Amino acid sequence: MRRRRPHRIASAAFAAACPLGAAVALLAGSGCSQPTDVQPFPGACISFEVVKWSPLGMADNVPTNTAVGLTFSDYPDPDTVNASSLLVTTGVFWHTGIYRVDLVTRTVHFRTPTPLRPDLGYSVTVFPPLKSLQGCATTQQQRSFHTGALPGPTPPDPPATPFSAVLPIFAASCGGAPCHRAAADSAAVGTGCLDAPAKGLSLCDAQAYDALVGVPSREVSRLKLVAPNDSSRSFLMRKLLSAERSGPPVPSTPGHRDPPGAGLDEAALRTIADWIDTGAGR
Repeated sequence: MRRRRPHRIASAAFAAACPLGAAVALLAGSGCSQPTDVQPFPGACISFEVVKWSPLGMADNVPTNTAVGLTFSDYPDPDTVNASSLLVTTGVFWHTGIYRVDLVTRTVHFRTPTPLRPDLGYSVTVFPPLKSLQGCATTQQQRSFHTGALPGPTPPDPPATPFSAVLPIFAASCGGAPCHRAAADSAAVGTGCLDAPAKGLSLCDAQAYDALVGVPSREVSRLKLVAPNDSSRSFLMRKLLSAERSGPPVPSTPGHRDPPGAGLDEAALRTIADWIDTGAGR
């Protein structure tokens, strides 16, 4: 049986702190939480099913350049999304393609390298090897659709989101001792930098980029804090996800459940994810 470390409930005052690591830092200081690659509190599984299919089941005249999108009831684990867990088939033939996970919308996207064949039936099947970040397996599910004769309009590639769009989110949500940057009303507001930010992670304007991009997480060492072009495998995104949907614990983030206090809204999460997925540039 796995032994659990004792833990304490954070105070209401502490719950108003920043959303990245102050909770972990304070608990670690009291000996209640230590960086680890293993989730110490596995929690109980909740239903993990597809709640939205694109194309819809039995859809007809689907454009041949359509990508498949499956939205789940919980956060999909990108490391379990592959040809053994999600297949697009035509009869006995299965199709290779590119898988991408969007944690903000809890959606798995699949696109074939070439357009689908016109006037042909396709099936999309999800298998139990596909799991949530909480480690809960889905059930086998399937939907079918039929392509039309032509492709649809090709959407343009999204423009790169600049890092300057992310900094105001850090300033609004990560300030105040003992957090990752100075509080907005402090004397250091001009720089935002602290001498000793929580867990050594400074998110002030001048230091945040170098502190995040390509830097290994201290809590889950196989993940980078920010992995350019892959927000689903960036520890920063996982740390910011709300736990309201999946319940304790936060997926792959030992220490505390989610940002203390109110989590970031979807618009803020989308800005951070878009910055990462468009290259995490300066």
